[in-house]
Amino acid sequence: MTTTLDRSVGSDRKRPPAREGGHARRRARLLPGGLRWILPGFAISVGLIYYSIVYSGYLSFFDWRGGRALMTPVGFGNYMTALGDPVLWTALRNTIIYFVVVFVVQVAGGTLFAAAMHSNVRFANVYKVLVVIPVVVAPATLAPAQIQVWQSDGTVNRVLGALGLSGLEQSWIGQSTTSLLVVVLVGCWGAIGYGFILIYAGMSQIDPELIEAGRLDGAGNLRTLYSIVLPSLRPIIVSLAILNFITALKLFDNPWLITQGGPAHSSEFLGTMIYSETASTDRNLGYASALSILVLVIAVAVSIIMQMRGRERVARSSTTRKEVEDV
Repeated sequence: MTTTLDRSVGSDRKRPPAREGGHARRRARLLPGGLRWILPGFAISVGLIYYSIVYSGYLSFFDWRGGRALMTPVGFGNYMTALGDPVLWTALRNTIIYFVVVFVVQVAGGTLFAAAMHSNVRFANVYKVLVVIPVVVAPATLAPAQIQVWQSDGTVNRVLGALGLSGLEQSWIGQSTTSLLVVVLVGCWGAIGYGFILIYAGMSQIDPELIEAGRLDGAGNLRTLYSIVLPSLRPIIVSLAILNFITALKLFDNPWLITQGGPAHSSEFLGTMIYSETASTDRNLGYASALSILVLVIAVAVSIIMQMRGRERVARSSTTRKEVEDV
């Protein structure tokens, strides 16, 4: 009896104590803590965005008027029709013009304003607010004011007449030669503030010792800006280029609210072209889906190319700096 009791007691001593919540800890190891916070947004992203992309790709192979209309398979016919449509090439040309002009003005204006705000300027906070206001105001709110400024009897023509330049007065929105110019200028006005925000933040991260070293070497303001500040801002400039190109590809609000893509498709963009195709009475949702897929392919391809080129330039500049420091 004693031996049996000793054995049972000994076995109880050798047995490891049970851990409470062991199964919960194992499940926690299998399910990372941050994943439970990502799952709602991930489900919405996959369920809405990526599903819409896949469904648009599916519709692009059909001729479909929407609703209960018959879906007729056309293969790559919608894509071939799009590539042969002169309006598409006009929209692509306008997209490239808009991207180049807005990007250059955004970087130049944002850099100048950011450099000025980093110097000893009175009322700097007031200037910051004035520059950023166009970024936070919705385009639909500003569209009536923009139309009032650029129409035949608008502010621009009145100012030109007051300056004795009545010969330059014209219908800026109503003619095909100037409608695109109006859309581009409105885009520049709204883009400078966003570029200022990113570039100002990037300048705040530059090591002051670099600028001080340039000053000791005799570099002036322009030389310091060109040789020290801009190379340090290269990743931000690449990001602005990618964002501007994507914005130009999906641009819709300003062209549609101000000119509606006209006259004669002179200010047509891919966004207004897709919307016109879906909202017209003789619409073809399959053709609109094909246009959307083309926009997606162009945006992804150009973004990848820009990122690769930007990384190569950053790697070259860092290698050059190391070589200079070693020397």
